[in-house]
Amino acid sequence: MDFMKILKSLEQALYEVMVWLVFYPLTMWKVITRPGEMMAYADEELDDADEDRYSDRLSPPIFLAITLGISHALEVSTGLNSDQKGLLADDQNLLAFRMFIYSVYPLVLTVRLLRKQGIALDRKTMLPPFYAQCYVAAPWAAVAGAAPVAAYSAQGKTVEALLTALGVMFVAFIWYMVLQTRWFAKSLGVGLWSGFRNALLTFAEATFLVLLATALVQKF
Repeated sequence: MDFMKILKSLEQALYEVMVWLVFYPLTMWKVITRPGEMMAYADEELDDADEDRYSDRLSPPIFLAITLGISHALEVSTGLNSDQKGLLADDQNLLAFRMFIYSVYPLVLTVRLLRKQGIALDRKTMLPPFYAQCYVAAPWAAVAGAAPVAAYSAQGKTVEALLTALGVMFVAFIWYMVLQTRWFAKSLGVGLWSGFRNALLTFAEATFLVLLATALVQKF
């Protein structure tokens, strides 16, 4: 009986992984081309029963995790992660840490929105905005991870490669900030300037926390 349960679990796990191969590119395409729609979709799906949620797309946290996993695999395949030292020299630790830091942005954005709305912070109220933010964090994380890898692989570790990577990352940053500006403006019922100010301040706060966490981890 236990053996049959194990087989059933393996069958379900294999099916889920194969389904990811179909839904990952579809989800990424929708997030890039219709990010606002996908953020709304993330909220709406949480009202469905557990077994019916995200039936035609990847769930936001899984989507973000897979994106970071792919980005990490590309870096490992090129050997560009060999510069890491200490705790982050281990590939699993490095991947786990990157999943943590790229989840900081959705978390900080969620907290600011709920505070501006005067809504108490708890597991239930934080879930919809956090899931919505996980969707749009994935392309930003993908570019931030892949741009240096692609540039250094093509041009070597040169100043030109660094400038190329930073240029691509800046374009992704603009895309990300435009989304956050609109999100804050719509969610809070304010103008675009106020939305931009909230977006920029929140991004700065999240980046500060990421840099602080990175500095602390690198001591080990």
